[in-house]
Amino acid sequence: MSTPRSRSVLAAAARLYYVDGLSQAEAAAKLGMTRSNLSRVLTAAREQGVIEFRVHDEADRDFESEAELVAAFDLRGARVISSPADRPALPAVAQCAARMLEEALVGARVVAVSWGATVRAVVEALTETTSPDLRVVQLVGGLTSFEPHVSAHDLVRELGRRLGASYLYLNAPGVFDSIEALNVLSAEQSISSTLELARQADVALVGIGNPAHGSSQALLRQLASGSGELAKFRSAGPVGDVCGRYYDAIGQPLEIPGISDRVLAIDIPALRQVPVSIGVAVGRAKSGAVLGALRGGLINTLVCDEALARELFAHPGSGAADSRP
Repeated sequence: MSTPRSRSVLAAAARLYYVDGLSQAEAAAKLGMTRSNLSRVLTAAREQGVIEFRVHDEADRDFESEAELVAAFDLRGARVISSPADRPALPAVAQCAARMLEEALVGARVVAVSWGATVRAVVEALTETTSPDLRVVQLVGGLTSFEPHVSAHDLVRELGRRLGASYLYLNAPGVFDSIEALNVLSAEQSISSTLELARQADVALVGIGNPAHGSSQALLRQLASGSGELAKFRSAGPVGDVCGRYYDAIGQPLEIPGISDRVLAIDIPALRQVPVSIGVAVGRAKSGAVLGALRGGLINTLVCDEALARELFAHPGSGAADSRP
């Protein structure tokens, strides 16, 4: 039997398969044709315009900026989200980052997560699934003095729940009162083994902080207890932090005795070794922090909004070659 080509038959086949949800075998039986004939009918329906496909993306992407970011900083990938001026950019950025994270987790065994409101938004945008072979681990200790819903403990638990994966807490504060206290607790097997697992992560999801704003500023004030210490630290030129590790404009870690050595978290050299490190940031105010992270190789994948991407390109020397040692 020859394959019918009338538009009425094309439309009937398309309706049964695409609208009513029948399988090709079921649709073919209803139309009195073979499955191979139905396949040809559906192809003809697409070619003749009977069927039109439209992809409804949750956010528009600036593909040109993405390509420029990948080329300028030798990234694994970049997503730049365009959002209307009258809407907050974070929801769309978080949705995009969640999809990117889901793709990166295919075949992964360990995923590590930092903390913060931006990371929280990404976690909440994930599709719930079951990944029994996957382990979720913290990159930084619990920052209990901040809002609990953005703490590392809360996020690692929620990420584990949404992924249907096991999770492992870093059962220690993120900031210690003294170096001695940090050293003692870091020697505990439960702490050292968790940090070692974080260093073995296949994928990391991190926020990027601006030390002049928000939680990054609060953390810096907690680390630098006196105005003299704070002035000393600021004179070193911090532009951002990832996992509580502050760095300068070219992404070099700031090692200030008595301040930076009281943070319990993965160190920057180890973070650079994570195969897929996804940094997520929103807003022009994060441009200096993001640029430093990109220059220093702290992340190899970036998800941000269009306004932030434009600000990155506006920085002098933003396309400079990697300045890591």
